[in-house]
Amino acid sequence: MASSWLAAAAAGDEGSGDLAGGADATGHSSQRNAPADFWLNLHGLDLNVYGLSYHPDREGVRRKNLDNQVNPGLGLHYPLAESARGTMFSEVGAFEDSGRNWAKFAALGYQFKLSSQWKIGGAVAVMNSRTYNGGTTFVGLIPLVTWDVGLIKINATYLPRIPGYVEFAAFAFYLSVPIVR
Repeated sequence: MASSWLAAAAAGDEGSGDLAGGADATGHSSQRNAPADFWLNLHGLDLNVYGLSYHPDREGVRRKNLDNQVNPGLGLHYPLAESARGTMFSEVGAFEDSGRNWAKFAALGYQFKLSSQWKIGGAVAVMNSRTYNGGTTFVGLIPLVTWDVGLIKINATYLPRIPGYVEFAAFAFYLSVPIVR
């Protein structure tokens, strides 16, 4: 039955009124999205390609072996709400951090639209990495500037030094590439 529903859903067939054909348990018609429609509903989904970082305290990061400035990784950026004034968004991702450990995070944020190409704002992020906060998951506020150049977006953020959590400040840069326009 599941495979027949998937075949019908993929074909866009509502069927004849049974559960597989578009009716719920009460017999009322319900509209189901085909799997392809799911991706169309993710308008604005971007693939984040991390990145680069720069630490102003060059000597300090070198001494502590936290001087990795090439930080490869991937993530997803999804706009939750758009208005003429700004965008509320969510992001999840993982990247190799400055201490050469994998940093994983999830964030919820808002950016004001300064123009058609520039946005500025920030996010509340939950992050975990052995490099930061002794490996204990923590929450932080992250500023974010985005320049939309059409086919890609260039993002910059500043991660401040927070004694006991993040030993050295860093600027980070990454790209966002549209998956679904």
